[in-house]
Amino acid sequence: MTSRILVSVIISLFIAVHAFAGERQMNLLSLEWEPYSGSQMSKNGFVSSVIIQAYKKAGYKVDITFKPWKYALEIAKKGGADGVFPAYHVAEREASFIFSDEICKSPLGLCKRRKIIHPSPGGGVVKGGVNIEFMTDPRIDQVRALMDLKSYKFGVVKGYANTQEFDAANFLVKVQALSDEANIGQLLGDKVQLIVIDKYVARNIMIRKFPWFAGEVEFMHPALSLKGLYLAVSRNVKNPEEKIQAFNAGLQILKQDGVFATLMQQYGF
Repeated sequence: MTSRILVSVIISLFIAVHAFAGERQMNLLSLEWEPYSGSQMSKNGFVSSVIIQAYKKAGYKVDITFKPWKYALEIAKKGGADGVFPAYHVAEREASFIFSDEICKSPLGLCKRRKIIHPSPGGGVVKGGVNIEFMTDPRIDQVRALMDLKSYKFGVVKGYANTQEFDAANFLVKVQALSDEANIGQLLGDKVQLIVIDKYVARNIMIRKFPWFAGEVEFMHPALSLKGLYLAVSRNVKNPEEKIQAFNAGLQILKQDGVFATLMQQYGF
């Protein structure tokens, strides 16, 4: 018996034991962060779909409530919900949460507003932002790359964890917004010159909310980081380890039987 088959058998037995115990309930909090999660999306988005289907394998029903991220974290931290997602695995959160296996990667980076030349009788009018490029590869030295950009204002979302280097960069001017959509609004309104955002979240917001600015917002390559996304279960609820184990087992099955790959394709990843 190969190791992969053995793992599948063990996971299936684990799931069967939990399913036999009867359907259980997971009350989770998330944020409007399409395409990963969103109340208006089909089955509440990609990560939501993965979590619902993984828990279904283990005999759990999942209820998802959408809140601003900062409040979702505080509620779950106190045990007011079983957990939150999609969360970055941040060391400061480990005292309050148990993290699942990684669900997927989030390309976190900077977006800028491109200069656009609009034709006019006089030869064209330049609108939009400024030409900003990395002078240092952030994958090699992110602190140096950020220092090169310190003359610009950065839009960030209140309560979000970004990269360690960015969050510790006190030499940068950071302007807070309450959501990713509001953060993009700061960029389009020229209140900031750069924003920190997930590549796919930015693309989704531009298509849905700001289609008339198509082509004016550009994700700067390379990304600052490819951040893992996780389910975080509160340590202040009953049996948090068991709840994480049940999810991890279901997630493994989804990845092995091709359902996970199908979901990624359905949501445009």
